[in-house]
Amino acid sequence: MDDFPGLRPNEKVLFVVRKHWVAYLKIVFKLAVNLGIIFLLEYFIVNQFQHDSLTYLIFNEFLIFYLLGAWWFTFNGWLDEGLDTLIITSERIIDTTQSAFISIDISSADLDEIQDVSGKVAGFVGGLFHFGEISVQTASAQNVFFMDYVKSPERYIDTLIESKTRYLAHKHGQ
Repeated sequence: MDDFPGLRPNEKVLFVVRKHWVAYLKIVFKLAVNLGIIFLLEYFIVNQFQHDSLTYLIFNEFLIFYLLGAWWFTFNGWLDEGLDTLIITSERIIDTTQSAFISIDISSADLDEIQDVSGKVAGFVGGLFHFGEISVQTASAQNVFFMDYVKSPERYIDTLIESKTRYLAHKHGQ
């Protein structure tokens, strides 16, 4: 894990925060709804036309494009959720966020710039599967680092605060 590109000399990756598997359920649910709609349209509407008619061909083409769109949005949603990470190193916090299909926003702040670290596990599903959100407020240009659907956010918060304390002690030569 220490071979992460862009690390400073003597900087080590402490942990990488990724989203809980529950984040992908909403994507799977949307795909299932879209596939259900396609099935219902095909079964109840398109099959009512004669199979050699122009209307039958047009509706089938529409359903094919609808299916391609459903797969596209599923893939895009999967990338959006799967590529978001918070990387905590021995010197800084790095946030990578997938903002569009081919665009990733990367921002970082040194650990001594961290002003506040908070987390929350909310709702029945969040409590049941024990996932929540992490918010790190800094004094840098990127004011807040935020990630939702994080498994056991309190574990990362405690480790991040300890890392900041060690970093400050090391930086000031104590």
